[in-house]
Amino acid sequence: MTAFPSWDWILRGGYVGMCLTFTRGVTPEDLLRRYGADPSDANSITLAQAYELIQPGPDSSILRVGSLGEWAFCCESLGVQGVMPAVLAALSRDTETVAFNHGADARHTLDHWVDGQPREHFEPGTKASLQAADIHPFWDAAERHHADNTEGPAELNALEAVSDRVGGHLTADIVHGPLLTTFLPWTLPPLPSPAAPLPFVHAPQPRPLGRLLGTSLPPAR
Repeated sequence: MTAFPSWDWILRGGYVGMCLTFTRGVTPEDLLRRYGADPSDANSITLAQAYELIQPGPDSSILRVGSLGEWAFCCESLGVQGVMPAVLAALSRDTETVAFNHGADARHTLDHWVDGQPREHFEPGTKASLQAADIHPFWDAAERHHADNTEGPAELNALEAVSDRVGGHLTADIVHGPLLTTFLPWTLPPLPSPAAPLPFVHAPQPRPLGRLLGTSLPPAR
């Protein structure tokens, strides 16, 4: 089966280090305020124009925001503020936020926060990384998509789980087209109160392999 034509753009170069957030029931302008940016400083420009016109310093990110149904989204480049606890707490205040980080170090994560508190966190495809307050619907949805597309990359399964929740996809045309754009210095207010850490959801232990025959290889490094 051909997998995820609506999300595969994120694997095609130039998007490593992109953080995506989706917040329900807010406007793009309000989303910028929750990040700590001033909407009056933002302009509606394309992705190419953003890299031409905006010269963020070494401690800032480019934020590009828009709407997808009843959700506001942000595509953050050159930074990962969208998965920081202080930002997620602010974004999800009185609502919910889903954040996906396509990490430059090949480490990808998905976070779900509700009303300032974490509910679910995992690295796609890695059950041992799963943390959840109780149920873990995004992990479960990603696993359902994996069952239908066993050869698809784990991060795309996770993004399909996000699409299930927000009711749509971010396409390459949306990401490249005109979006309200500004930059965000990395000076953030502290959390009003610490968010409670999520417990790990322990993966089932593998079955014993039985009696070892011959010499074992050393563990891979």
